[in-house]
Amino acid sequence: MKSVLLVRLSAMGDLVQGLGAVASLAARRPDLRLTFVTQEPLLPLLQGLPGLSRVVGFQRDGGWRGLLRLRGQLRQDRYDCALDLQGNWKSAWIARLSGAELCLGAGAAARQEPWSRLLLHRTLAIEGVPHPARVAWQLVRAVEPQATWMRPRLAATAAEVAAERAAVRGAGIDPDRPFRVVVATDPRDPRGLHPRCVATSGLPTLLLCGPAEAGLAIAASDVVLRHGAGEPRRLIALAEVVRQAGGAVLGPDGGAVHVLAAAGAACTVVFGAQDPCRTAPPTAVAVRHPDPPSCSPCRRRRCHHPRGPVCMEFELAQGRRVDIGLPGE
Repeated sequence: MKSVLLVRLSAMGDLVQGLGAVASLAARRPDLRLTFVTQEPLLPLLQGLPGLSRVVGFQRDGGWRGLLRLRGQLRQDRYDCALDLQGNWKSAWIARLSGAELCLGAGAAARQEPWSRLLLHRTLAIEGVPHPARVAWQLVRAVEPQATWMRPRLAATAAEVAAERAAVRGAGIDPDRPFRVVVATDPRDPRGLHPRCVATSGLPTLLLCGPAEAGLAIAASDVVLRHGAGEPRRLIALAEVVRQAGGAVLGPDGGAVHVLAAAGAACTVVFGAQDPCRTAPPTAVAVRHPDPPSCSPCRRRRCHHPRGPVCMEFELAQGRRVDIGLPGE
């Protein structure tokens, strides 16, 4: 085997979770040509990832023309194997359109869209809870059985860290002293932090707002740092600023927290009805509601509980720490 295509289109957190497996494959088989295809806004997260020979952007709203254009780009190379790390119709289609001799993905129980497995040549039954990191690792081991478990690691450049330090200072926080980052969330997202979770820590607190929080109501007393669309590299740099300062991150189970954790920040991730064993970053502390509601485990993007997202209405000190059961290094 000489060339492998890796397909993971979204979401940001799930993409990051699988990068440890990619790094492990690259380290074990430096002779392989590894190509990674993902949505164009997420391409910066792959910048500098060891072992990747090529990255290809997928235009999410490109329709059939976009798929055909991507097919032409991918077929500039020949792939012995395409690994569908995502498990839906689009990712399976892209794996098949690449012309790879073997298209391999997770079995039905670990797929987002189970019937999409019909587009693949072969599927693999995933052992254990189908966490994105575990799925990616087991698929990689089908290519290279000796690939060892590795956690995802993202690194910023010195220039990126310097720019983010300046942004933190400009927001009103001293980046040379410990501070806490609280990740804000679109209030329509049931995973968002409830005010009861955000207890006073004694550290200066920086409220991190992304593109989805552009219209979020902010208290006049809050210190806010805003990241715009297309700036995932800033999250990697912010994690390094937090790490160097001896600070910490508190947030919900979302893409921004996953990037911050993979880049080395000490993160506590809060879960309500969601199952941390399926999604929590392996390097973070996962804290779950002490008595989750009957609708748990919840995998919805919008809450359907009659009273709204009550699962997040608890104090952090009352939460239950969860061992998510991923392998150690």
